Amino acid sequence: MTSDDSQRNGPEGCELSIDDDTIASVTDRPLETQVDLFSTLGNETRYRILLLLAEADEPVCGCEIEPHLDVGQSSISQSLSRLRKAGLVSRTKDGRWRYYEPTEIGETLAALVESDVATEPLIAD
Repeated sequence: MTSDDSQRNGPEGCELSIDDDTIASVTDRPLETQVDLFSTLGNETRYRILLLLAEADEPVCGCEIEPHLDVGQSSISQSLSRLRKAGLVSRTKDGRWRYYEPTEIGETLAALVESDVATEPLIAD
């Protein structure tokens, strides 16, 4: 058996489930967008903002968010910007005010994570 065969077949006695096409599809494609999306959600302030927006019945003015979080307006503005860049929220302008609402993907991700959190922990020991 050559070293190439042993890599494809795995260690002795181990049956591999991942075929070469699956490995190529994961390792060869760019993942920057997906990684940025999860990186964006990995910040507590940004995640809380997304949850607030997802629970709202209509678009929320950026100024309305600050009283509900223990961070300043600057941090909220930066977080909203990052959420927009990741495609998780959209913004509309009305004069000097900016209104935010979750995009379809933002709502879907928030609902998915929150439904799983309510039933069982996402991180196992």
